[in-house]
Amino acid sequence: MLIACRIFINIMSTWKLLQRRCYDLLSYKYSLLVILIAFTCIFIGIIHFGEIWITWSREKYEAVFHSFNDNILGVSFQRKLCQHVPIDVVYTWVNGSDPVFLKNLKEHVPITDVNTAASRFSDKDELKYSLRSLEMYAPWVRHVYIVTNGQIPSWLDMDNPRVTLVTHDDIFLNKSDLPTFSSPAIESHIHRIPGISDKFLYFNDDVMLGAEVWPEDFITQAGGQKVYLAWWVPDCSDVCPWAWVGDGSCDPACNTTLCEFDGGDCDSTPVPTDSEALEDDGDYPHKFLQDPLEDNNYGMKFLNILRNKSLNSVWKDMETFTQETLKNNVNKSHNFKNKHINAIGKYFSEQSNEIDQAASTQESILSKMINKIRLQNSNITDRRLQLKHYLNDDIMNLPQVSSTMKINHKPNHSDQWKLRTRQLDTYAESLLYVNRIYNMAYGFERRRVPAHMPHLVDKWIVNDMQNKFEDEFKKTSSHKVRNSEDMQFAFSYFYFLTSEKRKLPIGEIFDTFDTDKSGTWSDREIRTLLSRLYPLPLDYTLVVEFENAITNCSNHIKVTEVVNPPPGERYLDSSLPIVSKELIAKCESVSGKIETRFSEEKLYPHEIIKAGKNEIFEMLTSNVSLTVQLLDEIRRDPKKFICLNDDMDPLRQSENEVVRALLNDFYRSLYPLRSTFELPLQYRNLFTHRHELYEWRANRARARNLLLCLILLLLVTTFYHLFHHQMRRLFKVRALPTLLV
Repeated sequence: MLIACRIFINIMSTWKLLQRRCYDLLSYKYSLLVILIAFTCIFIGIIHFGEIWITWSREKYEAVFHSFNDNILGVSFQRKLCQHVPIDVVYTWVNGSDPVFLKNLKEHVPITDVNTAASRFSDKDELKYSLRSLEMYAPWVRHVYIVTNGQIPSWLDMDNPRVTLVTHDDIFLNKSDLPTFSSPAIESHIHRIPGISDKFLYFNDDVMLGAEVWPEDFITQAGGQKVYLAWWVPDCSDVCPWAWVGDGSCDPACNTTLCEFDGGDCDSTPVPTDSEALEDDGDYPHKFLQDPLEDNNYGMKFLNILRNKSLNSVWKDMETFTQETLKNNVNKSHNFKNKHINAIGKYFSEQSNEIDQAASTQESILSKMINKIRLQNSNITDRRLQLKHYLNDDIMNLPQVSSTMKINHKPNHSDQWKLRTRQLDTYAESLLYVNRIYNMAYGFERRRVPAHMPHLVDKWIVNDMQNKFEDEFKKTSSHKVRNSEDMQFAFSYFYFLTSEKRKLPIGEIFDTFDTDKSGTWSDREIRTLLSRLYPLPLDYTLVVEFENAITNCSNHIKVTEVVNPPPGERYLDSSLPIVSKELIAKCESVSGKIETRFSEEKLYPHEIIKAGKNEIFEMLTSNVSLTVQLLDEIRRDPKKFICLNDDMDPLRQSENEVVRALLNDFYRSLYPLRSTFELPLQYRNLFTHRHELYEWRANRARARNLLLCLILLLLVTTFYHLFHHQMRRLFKVRALPTLLV
């Protein structure tokens, strides 16, 4: 008890001592201010440490803190998303009615340029409805970037933290390329948007979503990027479909610069023969059979009729011949080509200098018959262009080439690509341009056009593509409007992604088949290798030959590292030595076969999907009834991706107004609810350009800062006048009285 009393007395004494020390400290003039500053610093330090701890914890335990709610709606999609990969959306948009835009367009682009048509830049509020569809069917996207030339949509909420307006100045490396009015030039820079996700979705403003869309529609962990391909690239010429190019037979009609000299076929084949087209359900669904003798008989029959018959009987016989020929050709799967018709026309052209007026009349009649046969032949092949009376610029006429003579004299003109007589639009021309470049880079391939839909883009793959084709993309960036020598963005990107290969070393191939990771190949693993190396069923002689090659190498090659296979890996009656990685790498007879078959793999994992199931792409015309029918069909069965392009006749203004009203009503029927990206209906943006908005914000910030300074000065002045007597007494200097001596 006595000890407890002493402890209590000591504690109370210590407490009293601390109280006296605190009172002494507070008695000093500035002690209260010092304590207040100290506590403020401690409080700030705690907050700062807490922020650092939260940031560190969020990075370490992202699954706990993130909760899959980093999206445009701010709600969690953890139960619906298989994995959280931040994906942003990029739109390109322009207001074609803006006076500043029209002035710049007139200054930098000739008004006669077909690519300056008003339909390319018209705004029908598609962006607003596309954002509504995005919020309805893909709310898991993280952020939206709208790339413009500085224009601001009048309805866009610029204070929404989930949308950012990006100008061309922000992303173009070479500022001398600006201003630009070319969508391919702008698309080639969208991966440079500051802060954009590694993978992002690229939307045209006229692309809508019609059903729920998830990341698995664009990419999967197992299959990689999904590539949706639609129709074939346009033919290289009107007389040569791509199916004839690179098919192993030399076609004179395809032996041109535009058709890349038949894909190299005319280099190796001494005698040109007819080609067999691929059987496909695309642009050229009909199969042309190889039957040179019957083709020649067809031409000779036709010429004999024309030579032997009189003028009065030509027409009747020609009618009979035409019907019989077309009927036979249908039964024989259309085994003829347009070049026989061209040869007949050329024959009568050469004879025209030697005949009289009656012969000229006969020639005109025969010309009509040739055109009629061409027309009927065209209807049979469905997609072929009709009634073209010209060939390509440099077609080599090779039907009489000797069988011992090789075709090695090809015209080589650097500007042959530009000497095109076909009336293709700029988009089709750019597709052929990129196709030609990729044929030179990756080898000849028949390619399809990517579907008109949102495209998932990896910015690092785009960076690799532009490094490889640097000059071509610099040229694209310099174009003011669309150009036939543009690197069309989606086509270039997807075929770069699918064409790039990775070289596999022999060691990595060995590890692929070493499924038990023992460092040696078992008999079972070798059987798996042979099943992929040779066609099935496996021939026993091939198996024995492969095993003998390994055995011979083991007898002549010294292996520095001895690897013991695990028990049970080898068959009891196996005659093979220990097949290690070092042995296979040094055995050229075996490694050569393996590298030939397995040395290349996809650099970027992907899977090709034929478009058409989930996409709708239609061209709107000035025909009101057709437009109503088309929009009703989309209403009845909306697909995931909807794209409606403007192909209206500018001369039919009244019908165009009705079509635009129908289109707006269609969008409002599918997307009636205002999105979070829009201002309330009664509000509109005061500024139409971003620089005006930034100037106004800067002036507002300066005015606010000036107002705050004035308020602070007023408060200080008021405080001084209220408490100046107390302050003078507090800061009064006390001096000792002077001692008089």
